[in-house]
Amino acid sequence: MAQTQEQVLVAAEEVTKTYKTGKVEARALRGVGLQVKAGDFLAIVGPSGSGKTTLLNLVGALDSVTSGRLRVLGNDVTTMSKRRRADLRLRELGFVFQAYNLVPVLTARENVEFVLELQGVGAERTSRAMEILDELGLGEFADRRPNELSGGQQQRVAVARAVASKPKLILADEPTANLDGENAEVLLGMMRRLNTEQGITFVFSTHDPRVVAHARRVVTLVDGRVAKDETKGPSQSADSQTGIVEP
Repeated sequence: MAQTQEQVLVAAEEVTKTYKTGKVEARALRGVGLQVKAGDFLAIVGPSGSGKTTLLNLVGALDSVTSGRLRVLGNDVTTMSKRRRADLRLRELGFVFQAYNLVPVLTARENVEFVLELQGVGAERTSRAMEILDELGLGEFADRRPNELSGGQQQRVAVARAVASKPKLILADEPTANLDGENAEVLLGMMRRLNTEQGITFVFSTHDPRVVAHARRVVTLVDGRVAKDETKGPSQSADSQTGIVEP
């Protein structure tokens, strides 16, 4: 059955991205074609420099394509104004940045509440923030600022902030990079529940085999191109999907 526009959240057609430094050009993406469908739990893998983070930034309307066409949640982001991009990021997308990007003067709870406040969420934003922090094992650290948290704790706060507003699509760049095995499983388990129970679509950029093990679809990038796009069956193991994922 053909996919309807509503079922395809992201559609990239021959997308390229070239960075220029003086006379030097670096081609990060070289004609990427990709669809992300509603309900996907998708891992983008590949060696460093393959274009994973670049692709995530383009889908998240944080950067502009050099050529090609890119639609996100029904919007042609190649022609959108900066203001419309910002509104799309605020209201319909969730982000987990590799560098966390937490507000240093706010507590963990306030960081999670911040986006909700910008969206106009009322008094329930505090209880929603605490519920998510508790689920991620951070309830007792809710009143601490980022510099009072470990790297792994900061990363979990960043994830809590991304999921608090219940966006249609969450983009996560190396979300488990600073987590031990137990906390990574707690985090990924929560994301799978949000995906299954609330229909939130997740796209990860990752080197982590633990993320790949949970993913239901794995897209491999090599030299800025899609080299492989596989949907995992219920019996497939993480080992059969890791391909060129680095340790």
